[in-house]
Amino acid sequence: MAREPEEIGKSQEELEQLLAALRKGKLTGREIYRAVQAFGENNFQAARPEVEALLKSDDFELRFVALKVLTRYWHLAEHWETAYQVMLHDPEVENRFRAAEDLGALQRNTQDGRTLSTLAAVVLNKQERRVVREAAYAAMLEVLHYDPREQFRMATRSFDFEKEVDWDMVRRYC
Repeated sequence: MAREPEEIGKSQEELEQLLAALRKGKLTGREIYRAVQAFGENNFQAARPEVEALLKSDDFELRFVALKVLTRYWHLAEHWETAYQVMLHDPEVENRFRAAEDLGALQRNTQDGRTLSTLAAVVLNKQERRVVREAAYAAMLEVLHYDPREQFRMATRSFDFEKEVDWDMVRRYC
């Protein structure tokens, strides 16, 4: 079903009102999440300081949406290090695997050696949760050559991690 035009994007005025409400502390929980998501979808970078501040939130979902907006919507290369740190150190496994995905999105089709090396180390880290290792491998493939069909196949779990990972390729970047 097609969405109504007003559901797809927000007006500049609506975004400014959301930002003002966020700054005044009038939004809570899911309202903050939805506001940050709207800022990202509408490329409303006037909210950047507030979005960046949420990277330190106690709420893992707010940390997630903030990083997603900064990396996937706004494509801010300066948040490569942020995504890297989240991938390695966030206490929530969900944020770690999403940060690996964010690194892939930031460096899609670039063959960036630093990103590939970073992701390869995670793929090879047997102490890390499988879902994070899988996301890091998918991100490596995205950095090398993005293939949406391959990404879908891996995401739908018809991918046998131990058997189908190209371990020689992973080790080459580590």
